[in-house]
Amino acid sequence: MSACLDYTINETMKSWNESNQGTEEDERNLISALVGFLIGGTAFILNTLVFITLIVSKELRQNTHLNLVLCLSHSDLVLGLSMCVGGIRLFTPQWATYYVPCVMTSVLFISGITLSFCQTFLISFHRFLKISTTDLDKKLLQNNRKYVVYILFWLVVLGFNLSMVQIRHVAEKLPFCKFKCVFGNRYPIMAIYFQSTTISLLSLTILFYCLTICRMRQRYRRTFAWHAHQSTTVSNISNQVGTTSNSGGDQLTKKMNQKLFGSMKLIGIIIAALLLCTGPMVIASFFESLTQRQLFIVATLSCFNSVVNPFIYAFNMEKLRREWKAIWHMIKTF
Repeated sequence: MSACLDYTINETMKSWNESNQGTEEDERNLISALVGFLIGGTAFILNTLVFITLIVSKELRQNTHLNLVLCLSHSDLVLGLSMCVGGIRLFTPQWATYYVPCVMTSVLFISGITLSFCQTFLISFHRFLKISTTDLDKKLLQNNRKYVVYILFWLVVLGFNLSMVQIRHVAEKLPFCKFKCVFGNRYPIMAIYFQSTTISLLSLTILFYCLTICRMRQRYRRTFAWHAHQSTTVSNISNQVGTTSNSGGDQLTKKMNQKLFGSMKLIGIIIAALLLCTGPMVIASFFESLTQRQLFIVATLSCFNSVVNPFIYAFNMEKLRREWKAIWHMIKTF
C-alpha cells in the first residue's frame, strides 16, 4: 500500500523554494496541494454541519436508520480533516516531512476510509435485520446501544492503526511521508489489515443489501397475494364502513412500502458512491509502482466521496432538509 501524498524533502523544497523559475512541475504541485486542501476543507465543513444537525435534532437521533446514515458523517469528517492536514503540509515545506503531521495524515486517512466501510456495513445490516423476523436489531442498535457499537468500532480501528505506528522522536523528520515510513516493519501487517477489512466489509454490505431486496420482494408478493384474496372475499360487502377501513389499511401499507423502498434507494446510492469514489483507493493499495500523481488522484477521489455524501443525505431526507432550513432561519434571525 503506497502513500496518498508521497513527497520527499527535495521534491517539496523544489516545488516551493524554486517557484521563481515558474516551472510547470511547480504549478502542478501547488494546484495539487490547493485541490487537496479545498476538497478536504469542504468535506470537513459539510460533515460537521451534518454532525451538528444530528446532535440538535432529537427526531433524527431517535430514528435508527437515519441515525446510522448520518453518523457516516463522522468518518467523512475524519477523512476531510486528514486531507486538510495533508494540504497544509504541502503548502509549508518546513512542515512537510515532520513526524507528527505525517503520522496524523496517514492514520486519519486510513481510519476515515475504514470507518466509512464499517458504517456503511452497519446501515445495510440494520435494514436486513429490520425486514427479517428477528429482534437482533433492537438488541444491537436500539436506543443508546447503537452508540456503544459506534464507539467500539472507533476504538478498535483507531487503536489498531495507532498501535501499528513506528515510534520515533516527535521532532524527527522522515525522508518520505508515506505509509512505509510511518508504520515501519509493521507495514505488511497494516497493508493486509486495510485490504482484508475494506474488501470484507464491502462484500458483506453488498450481500446484506441484496438479501434485503430479496426479502422485500418476497414480502411484497405475499402482501399483494393477501390483498387480492381479501378483495375477493369481501367483494360482496358494500357497506361504507368496511370500504373506508380497507382503504385506510391500503394507504398505510403503501406508505410503509414507500418508506422501505426509499431507505433502500438511499443505501444503494451510498454504496454506489463508496464503490466509485473509495474503491479505487482500495485497489491502489495492491500496487507499489503507482506514480505520485496517480496516488494523489485516488486519495482525492476518496475524500470527494465525503463531499458527495452530505448532498446525498439532503436530497433523500426531507427531515434533514427541514432541520437545515430551521437552523438557517435561526442564523438569519440571530
